[in-house]
Amino acid sequence: MNFIEHIPGRDKSAGKEEIGRSLLQKAKVFCWESGLAPVINGLPSVFGQQAVLYFPGRSGKYAFHCCEHNGMILLAVPENDLKDLSQYLLQSPGVEIWLKSGTYAGTARLLSAEEQSEIMETIALSRFFGEAGAGFSKSEPQDLRLLEVTRSAPCTGNSGPGSKAWIWPIACILLLFGRKKK
Repeated sequence: MNFIEHIPGRDKSAGKEEIGRSLLQKAKVFCWESGLAPVINGLPSVFGQQAVLYFPGRSGKYAFHCCEHNGMILLAVPENDLKDLSQYLLQSPGVEIWLKSGTYAGTARLLSAEEQSEIMETIALSRFFGEAGAGFSKSEPQDLRLLEVTRSAPCTGNSGPGSKAWIWPIACILLLFGRKKK
């Protein structure tokens, strides 16, 4: 038996790539929740800009590359995440989007193939992934679906980005005072 077969609730046919992608997705969302979003989005022209799409009342939080185009926020969604996202959008298109500029409530919709091809003719892939990110990314325009988010209102509260920032002061206290004296 290999490592993948020992993961409870995991399909045995799932590959290592899927597990790696899932862990990376969770790590990106954790970075946002722990207040590290400015680090992730520090050099958008080089590595692209990230946003988190959150479905309130449901457990779905996804980090995607994004760009703004004509006042709309476009998220580059890999085909692998499309199944879960489509189910959430069918239930309700209401979302929260965590951006570098703030957190907003809004509505999301998948663009049709015609709309997507029209937009991708005017936007370079580097707008989503940055110059270096576009070179490293395995994604091709045909492997991505565009999700359009329309902002409706700013969100406030303590359940958004930075909700787990309390980790850093506790980690500092533990590092400073947790050392054993010789």
